[in-house]
Amino acid sequence: MLVFFTPTWDGLEAAQVTFKPPRLPAPRQSTGGASRDGNNCLMAENVGDTASITALLPSSRIGLTVKERPTILVYIPPTTAKTALFSVHDEQAKNHYQKTINLPAKPGVMAIKLPNSAPGIKPGKNYQWSLAMICSSELEPDSPLVSGWIQRVQYPGGLKNQSNSSPSLELASHLAKQGIWYDTIFELAKLRQAEPHNQTIQSSWQQLLNAVGLNAIANAPLAPRSTYLTYGDE
Repeated sequence: MLVFFTPTWDGLEAAQVTFKPPRLPAPRQSTGGASRDGNNCLMAENVGDTASITALLPSSRIGLTVKERPTILVYIPPTTAKTALFSVHDEQAKNHYQKTINLPAKPGVMAIKLPNSAPGIKPGKNYQWSLAMICSSELEPDSPLVSGWIQRVQYPGGLKNQSNSSPSLELASHLAKQGIWYDTIFELAKLRQAEPHNQTIQSSWQQLLNAVGLNAIANAPLAPRSTYLTYGDE
């Protein structure tokens, strides 16, 4: 289950979240790196970039994590779809994990976490995840889909002792400097969820998304806690 904590911050104003992208080789594409937007369940009246299902990822479509079971953030646009198929494959296209999940009732950024029952991802290997909206009774060839790549790395120096601490801008800043994208954005999401009116956190979130070309969804709301993924270990 995805749980958000109520953090406390020390030296909040001093933390700067500046992402330094690592040099990662482009993995072989298996489901396609770009999003696919079918028209059968996206709300046609919402025209523009935010009408697309969007992975919160840099333009390289790949990011690092230090987590064995990381959390992935995806912007869900206005849609009539109620569920989606989330799946993870290794670089040889072998199925690693797959599950049908519920989508939020309103558009926003959704967190998808691999549950404890799912196999952990192994360090140094590339995995491709995808999220495909189920627009009717079953998945269709033109279903809106988005995908991205993830690679797990060892904890950078000075980070391991902080891994189980409450979320903070200091931790997000440290992760960002090490190029750990997935955990950086998730730390900020937890902070933003806990303190939605904190301008320092909001500014850090917007600046990070703007820096990787995600300006169109930098102001998108986070999906309510009740819609976050809770499968697997109930």
